[in-house]
Amino acid sequence: MFRLIMQDIASLHQELIHILSSINGDQNLFPQNVKSLYDFAMSNTIDIKRENLIELAKKVTSFKSDLDNEGDLANYISTRLKKAGIEVHDEEVVAGRPNVIATVRSKDRDQLPLVINAHMDGAFHLTGWSRDPLEGWQEGDKLFGAAISDMKGGLASMVAAIEALNERKDLPRDVILQAVMHHDTVGLGTKYVLASEGPYEGYGICGEPSNMKVHYAHGGAVKFKITVRGHAAHVSRIEDGVDALKSAVGLYQKISNMKPTGSPNPHLPNLPTVFVGILNGGFAAGCVAPQAELLGDIRTLPDMNRETVYRDLQQIISENQVPGCEYEIKITAAQKGLLGTSDSVIIQALNSSFQKVRGHAVEISRAMPTQAFVTDGADMAAAGLETVVMGPGDWKYAPDEFISIKDMHDAARIYAQTAFELPLR
Repeated sequence: MFRLIMQDIASLHQELIHILSSINGDQNLFPQNVKSLYDFAMSNTIDIKRENLIELAKKVTSFKSDLDNEGDLANYISTRLKKAGIEVHDEEVVAGRPNVIATVRSKDRDQLPLVINAHMDGAFHLTGWSRDPLEGWQEGDKLFGAAISDMKGGLASMVAAIEALNERKDLPRDVILQAVMHHDTVGLGTKYVLASEGPYEGYGICGEPSNMKVHYAHGGAVKFKITVRGHAAHVSRIEDGVDALKSAVGLYQKISNMKPTGSPNPHLPNLPTVFVGILNGGFAAGCVAPQAELLGDIRTLPDMNRETVYRDLQQIISENQVPGCEYEIKITAAQKGLLGTSDSVIIQALNSSFQKVRGHAVEISRAMPTQAFVTDGADMAAAGLETVVMGPGDWKYAPDEFISIKDMHDAARIYAQTAFELPLR
């Protein structure tokens, strides 16, 4: 009975905070005693030290984890959180490449957990930097560094959030940080942790760089490789050869302009997209190319998958094949999309967090580029977590990559605050 009474009091307290913080700042409508409550509601947020977060983000970006090498970064995060007294276990997915799973426990284990997810692998532009990208540096509100916007800044925000929540004695639910290896396209790290231990019910925030906007939907991806095989011949005997490169160039033009089979979706107005990023072939300037390859990437709608893409590519090849050439299609990677709703419980909770941390409502977006991202949020949702994408950073693959320190700091506070804004059951 006592527990039920305390839950009711907690629920009423949260509801009061929500009501007061949604008044849009018009405090003159209320007497002085209510103004004080309003001020309390707007200021009662998780405290995360800005300077500490900056140093954490610099440390995270100092680890080079762009190519199957997340191990050192994982060890740093795991050791740091264990020293803080947080429950941590390392989940070795591939030798030397673990996930780091950190959990801050609530006394009430009946409440649905909040999962915050960030990937530790981070590709970055290798040339053209004005300074060493592994030695992060600050200029005003900008923090520069390797993979800082995708997504080591967001990872630092989530580590800081879990550390701050560990200091709270009133945490209403378990909060789980999934710092995962190998996001890339297929999301291996997140798939592994969800398959091995879940959770399969609750709420999720994937911290990919969304420029602090909330996305409840994005497309999937299917990547492919087409190999064209012809027959080599010297330039003096061109007629004896079958030019695989010439055929591949023709396919490149057709595929780039293809309209994949798929039903338009109002939540994903800019999809699908088709892109061929690699076309190569031949081995000598004076020889007919005996082989050529095209590698492409299609960002998909919900009713598209590897089978529909394969059939579309097969149809293009059948209509444009060159006599004497052989063709092979291989789907090299595939990932599902995310399709939630704009009025979900997690978005409502994030809206309350934004009101308290930033003083305005959350912005829900369907815009590019996030619409064409591939995130681990799709696997979180598929596992049963009500999931959105929201993170700091306006990612661009370019030298001198940076993130807004204010956004990174606000994101950390919002992640932590959302644990309190979600409803009790």
